[in-house]
Parts: sequence; C-alpha cells; structure tokens
Amino acid sequence: MESPRKIVVRGREYRVHESGRADASGASTVLVHGIGMTHRSFVRVQDAIPAERRVLNLDLAGFGPTPVPRRGIPVEQYAADLAEVLTRVDAWPAVVVGHSMGTQFAVELARIRPREVLGIALIGPVVDPARGTLPQQAADLVRDTLREPPSVNALVLGDYVRAGVRWYLKELGAMMRYPMLERIRECSAEVAVIRGERDPIARERWCRRLVSSSGGPAELVMVSREHHVIPRTATQEVVRALVRLAERVEYRRAEVAGRP
Repeated sequence: MESPRKIVVRGREYRVHESGRADASGASTVLVHGIGMTHRSFVRVQDAIPAERRVLNLDLAGFGPTPVPRRGIPVEQYAADLAEVLTRVDAWPAVVVGHSMGTQFAVELARIRPREVLGIALIGPVVDPARGTLPQQAADLVRDTLREPPSVNALVLGDYVRAGVRWYLKELGAMMRYPMLERIRECSAEVAVIRGERDPIARERWCRRLVSSSGGPAELVMVSREHHVIPRTATQEVVRALVRLAERVEYRRAEVAGRP
C-alpha cells in the first residue's frame, strides 16, 4: 500500500489510502468509515480484496490525522467533497462502501452522481427512525460495545479520542438529521445492505426497510453471530459480499454498453 495522498477540497483535507491497480474495465472500490472512526476500520477489508481491484480507503475531513474543520459538515457537503476527491484521483466509476455513518455518505454519493456510482454497500447502516433519538442511539452503542472483542473496542476508542468530543458531537447531529429512507429512494445504484445478525444499531427490520425502499436493485446480506463492526470481525464475509456486488454491477455495465 502506498503512502496516503492528501486531497484538499474547499479547505478541508481528505486522505486516500490506495491499493490494487487501476483497471479501465472495472469499478474502483471506495471505503468510507463511520463517525469517529478512520480508515483503520477498513484496513483488513482493503487488504483482503483481490489485488486486481483498485481500492481507495479514506480518512474523512476532521477524523484521524486530518485537521478538524471550523464548522460541522452536513452529509450532503461531505458527499460533494468526496465526489471531488474521487474525480481528482480518477476513481470513477465506483462501488462505494460505507460503514455506520459512512453509509449515509454512500447513499448521498449515489444520489448526486448516479452515472458514476454503480453500486453501494451499506454495512451496519444508520439511523433507524424507530430508534431515532440520542438516548436510544447511545443505548444501542453501549450494547454493541459490550459485545465487541476488546481489540475492536480499543481501535474504536482510540479513533474517537483522536477525533475529539466536540467534533464527534457536531457530526452526530448531522448523522441524526440525514433522511436515509427518503434519499435511498432516489438512488438507482444496486444496493447491498450488510449487517451482523446481532447488530443492535442496524437492526434487521430497519435494514429490510432500506432494501424495500431502494430505488434500484437491493439485497440484504446477514453475517451470522456478528455485531456492528463487521469490517473488523467478519472481514472475509464482508469482502465476499463486496466482490459479488462489484462483479454484478460491472457485468450489468458491460451488458448495457454492448447493446446497440
């Protein structure tokens, strides 16, 4: 893996950790972490994706090593920034993979760039309207923390501390406000919703609502006996689902391009 590239968009810094090789016939796989996290949450997934696929694993502005912006960034602005980042690194077309809050960025990117985003994978998507208050979300986060392995909790806590409480709370508000169900109806990209069977944050009923509400083809992938941070705890199962999604959308793109 090469050293990360720094991309500054509208005064905000993003970092791109790239692996694999560019292939004009295939889509790039773009990995977008959740609130408070960094690219580290996806490192195992990135390493396990076949080397013939180009992978871009991002650090979002304000998280990890990137400077904290002066103002909070709504989901829509993050997505617009990411679209510019992907343009600058020549990463279109793409399959965009989000975890937790990163699923909101994936949906918004698919909505604003429907021709370039061929598919989206929503891993542990948020926020379930049935549990749409801060106390409910906090309780679900605590439930998940108590069930995750110590190594996962150490990773999450380290990234949270690095982001800082003030920035975390600013972006938490943006996450809670984003109308996920409304926006996914406007997406034509193929969708894979991926959840751990025991995830208290992305519950099964909510994930099924996203699948049924999607404006494009959608499926639910369940990972047995796992919780919320499945990019770390069920890496191979996640990678298999991502590769299947990429192969499907690439096949469909080639089929459409071959029509007279």
